[in-house]
Amino acid sequence: MPTVPRVHSSDTQVFLNNTRLTGIQSVEFDTEKQITELTKLGQFGTQDRILTSNQTTNLKLDFILACDVANDPFFGFQNSGILSVEKFNFKVIDTVGQNLISGAYLSNYSLNFGVGELVKGSVSYEADTIVFNNSSFLTQNDQSDDSFEVFKPSDVNVSTDFAEGINSNSFCIQNASISFDISRTPVTRIGERIPRYRYPDTNGNGSVSFSIIKNSLTGIDLSSLVLDKGALTFDLTNDTCNVVIDVNNASLVSVSESNDLDGNATIDFNYTFSLVNSSVTQTTY
Repeated sequence: MPTVPRVHSSDTQVFLNNTRLTGIQSVEFDTEKQITELTKLGQFGTQDRILTSNQTTNLKLDFILACDVANDPFFGFQNSGILSVEKFNFKVIDTVGQNLISGAYLSNYSLNFGVGELVKGSVSYEADTIVFNNSSFLTQNDQSDDSFEVFKPSDVNVSTDFAEGINSNSFCIQNASISFDISRTPVTRIGERIPRYRYPDTNGNGSVSFSIIKNSLTGIDLSSLVLDKGALTFDLTNDTCNVVIDVNNASLVSVSESNDLDGNATIDFNYTFSLVNSSVTQTTY
C-alpha cells in the first residue's frame, strides 16, 4: 500500500459490476455490527457479544445524469425492475486501496430536474458484505478522463393520461422530483450469516412532485372518493438529448398555490404511485 498525504476526490473511482461509473458526485458507505449480548446467570454485565445473522452495509451515491442516461447507477444497469431481488457489486477504489461491496440491493432512489439545471439523482443500497483490500489501488496512470455529456434540459414537459391530471404543453414547468423507498426483509438460511435474499415490501409507495408557473390553470377537483390512477410522462429535452421518464399507477394527492411580492404565482402538484417493477422507466433518443 502506498503512502499518500491524503485521499482527494480526484483520487477515487466507483465501479458497478466492473464498469466505472461516471458523473458520481459523492459516495458514502457505512457498516455497523448487529450483535446480541450474552450474560451469565449470577453475574453482572455482558460477558460476550456475538454477531446476529443480518449484517448490513449501507451505500449511497449522488450523481449527475448523462445525456444517454447509461450512467444511472440503477436504471442504467438493472434488468428486472425496481422490486426485484437483483444484486449488484460495487467497488470504491482510491490511492490507498479498494472497498468491495457485494450483494447490494436497491433501497432508495430519487431524481431531481428543472429547466436549465443539471439532472441530479441519488441512489442507496443495502449490501451483504464489505471487504477492504490494500493490495489494489489507483496509480497515476489509472486516473483517466471520465468526461461525459451532462444532461441539462432546456425544456421540461409533463403529461398525464387520467382525469385529474394536466398536460403541460400550455404551462411552464419549473422543476420536478421523483423518489421512492424500498423496505426489504432479509431472509437467511439456518447455519448462514449472510441473508440469501432481501425481499422488497410490495406495499410501498413512491412520490412525484412538480411546480409550474400559473397562467390559466384553475379548478383542480380533488373530491373523488376513489382517486384516479394513471401515468405521468416527463419529456426532458435540450439541443442534443431527449429523455423520457414514465411513472405509472400515480394518483394526484395534493395541489397547492403560492405567490409573493414581485414573484410569479406557482402551483405545486404532488402525486403518489404504487411500487411495481415497471413503476418508473427511463428511455432516451
